[in-house]
Amino acid sequence: MRLISLLLASAVLAACTSHPAGESKPKGVAQFAGDPRLGEEVKNVCFTSTISGFHNATDDTVVISKGRDDYLIEVYGNCFNLDQAQQLAVDSTTSCLGKGDHIITSDSIAGFHDKTGFGVQRCMIKSIHKWDSKAKAPEAEAEDAAKSE
Repeated sequence: MRLISLLLASAVLAACTSHPAGESKPKGVAQFAGDPRLGEEVKNVCFTSTISGFHNATDDTVVISKGRDDYLIEVYGNCFNLDQAQQLAVDSTTSCLGKGDHIITSDSIAGFHDKTGFGVQRCMIKSIHKWDSKAKAPEAEAEDAAKSE
C-alpha cells in the first residue's frame, strides 16, 4: 500500500512540474520562410523519369533534382523516414508529379523491399516549390557576415 502511495505521489508531482514554454519549430515549407532558396509554388514537375536525385531531406520536406532544376517537395504530416532516406521513388498517375501524388522512401540501400515494413514509407505530396540550391542558406549568410567583420 505504501508503494502505491509513493508511486501516486510521484506521478502527481511529475504532472505538476512546469515545463518552459518553448517555441515550436515550424514545419513544412514554413521552416524556410525568408530563405532565399525557396521559390514560388509550382503546380507540378513533369517528366518524372528525368528526376536525377534528392537532398536536404527533413521529416516533411525533400529537395528533388531534375536536370538543372531543383524543387522542394512538402508532404502531409511526417514522412516516417524521409530525413533518413537512402532511396526515393515517385508514384504519379501521369508523367508529371503534383499535389496528391506520392513519393516513396526507403532507408535501405538494398531497395524498396522491406520484410519488416518499417523501412519503406509512402508519403502524399502537399506542395511543390521551386528551389534555388545556388542561393545561400540563412545560416551560411550569417557565417559569411561574421567572417567579414
